[in-house]
Amino acid sequence: MSSKVIVRGELIFENKEDLYSFFSKLGITREKLELGKVDTDDLKVLEIREDDGRYHVRFEGDINWPSRIAPSGENPLDWLKTKVAGLVWDVDDLKTLEVFRRSEGLKFSFYSDEELDRKREEYNKWWMDSASNIVGLF
Repeated sequence: MSSKVIVRGELIFENKEDLYSFFSKLGITREKLELGKVDTDDLKVLEIREDDGRYHVRFEGDINWPSRIAPSGENPLDWLKTKVAGLVWDVDDLKTLEVFRRSEGLKFSFYSDEELDRKREEYNKWWMDSASNIVGLF
């Protein structure tokens, strides 16, 4: 992994074909996905679950992994949101959490709403403490 900043999260696809199509752009075949775990230079697929007809992918990888397939000039994370029904994008090193749901009520398989709220509060507190420390220098 090139940047050494790791992102963990979940991608939700509306159906199996969307899942296969998306990962084929990354050079990951249907067969590899069906075997379960995929490990490329910058992305690991840790688990795939079908839940309510949608496909949930728990992943870990280099923070820049979507930029390989995102259109040039587009923010890769914004582009990624157009390809999935839901997304959890958790970068502990940068204390950032992005949660995207195309529709209200969409549930994640690998993250509870309580866990996401707790993580969001933890990161917000860290940023507030950091801002206070910086202001305290002046």
